[in-house]
Amino acid sequence: MKLTTYAQSLHDLNIIKENGLDEVLLGHKEFSRLGKLSDDEFIQLSARARELGLSPIFEWDILMTETEFPSLAQKIITLKEHFTEIRLQDPGALEFTLTKMDSKIQWITENGNHNLFGLKHWEDYIGPRLSRLVLSIEIPKLSLTEYIKELKTPVEILGLGRILLFYTPRSLLSPLVKNSDDPVTKTMLQSETFEALGESEESPHKGFPLVENRHGTFMFHIKEFCLLDYGAELASLGLSYFRIDLRPSSLTDNLPKVKALTTEFSTEGFDAFKDTYPQDLMRGFYLVNKTDVLFPKLKNSRLVRKDEGYVGEILDVAKSEYAVIQLKGKVKLKVGDNLKFIHPEGKEYIVPVVWMKATDLTEITEAQENQLILMNTMNGLWVRGQAYLA
Repeated sequence: MKLTTYAQSLHDLNIIKENGLDEVLLGHKEFSRLGKLSDDEFIQLSARARELGLSPIFEWDILMTETEFPSLAQKIITLKEHFTEIRLQDPGALEFTLTKMDSKIQWITENGNHNLFGLKHWEDYIGPRLSRLVLSIEIPKLSLTEYIKELKTPVEILGLGRILLFYTPRSLLSPLVKNSDDPVTKTMLQSETFEALGESEESPHKGFPLVENRHGTFMFHIKEFCLLDYGAELASLGLSYFRIDLRPSSLTDNLPKVKALTTEFSTEGFDAFKDTYPQDLMRGFYLVNKTDVLFPKLKNSRLVRKDEGYVGEILDVAKSEYAVIQLKGKVKLKVGDNLKFIHPEGKEYIVPVVWMKATDLTEITEAQENQLILMNTMNGLWVRGQAYLA
């Protein structure tokens, strides 16, 4: 299992080389969501990376509009000689790369395909130029194990880094800037990047990192994603690449520690790393994905069907005139029966069936499953109320 990480300076390249990595991810500010390199800086870092024996990987992970794409497509042609492979997320950028360039492709599926069928489709579509699939951190271990075995392409996942919660192309931070004469504000305006910490008005949670740049505004989880303590396990599963994103912190301080933990893991070393790392850490869905555990609790239990004595559901009510019932249960309904209606708020009403009519308004004395009927009503009945034999 190989480590891969980002460089934002010449010094970063030296640290990466010293820790035995053989490639580096370079984020150009016009093509990368969080990249900050200009044309000259990218070319300089790319040349230095090659001198050090590092393979420079160009990150083109932004999602583009029709008006943005032509200028970026023209520029990437002028930069293609400065990288060995390209990382893509936008299908339009992928199609352009396949038809207009000959670079090897690393395809980012973090925000798209989480299923094996879709991932295999991308393998077939991109073909022999596909060198890597970047998978989502939302894929749990059991699924990841299967994917690694079934896919022909080397797989990469995030090993340490921020968790993106929210993105919008809108600028949400810069409109809040007021004192433009303040030195700090001037620096932010010149750098085209705004950073802040956000908090929720509906909950006590706070400290969400916010970043605004030319591509929009990004909000990240309070904790960073970390699977360093599962590095050996992932290597044994056949994972090819482990991405370490230390851009928000210090590459100099943390990359040697990460390298040591992934080379020869120790619980004491990991505990020491957590104690000194600037952000709290979490493993996300790696062990188990429980995103659906709350679904039953979100349902109104009063509207959940109980089969014993179940008759059906109210579809419509005309006040003081009639109620329309769809019979869904196996119970036959007859004139003279008593129905118990349960309101979505929990109130219960007992209504004797005085008369019933079919939808053609002919009077009937009996109804059964899948039939729509009209019957006498009373105040308090409401659409979606559930009907049971009393």
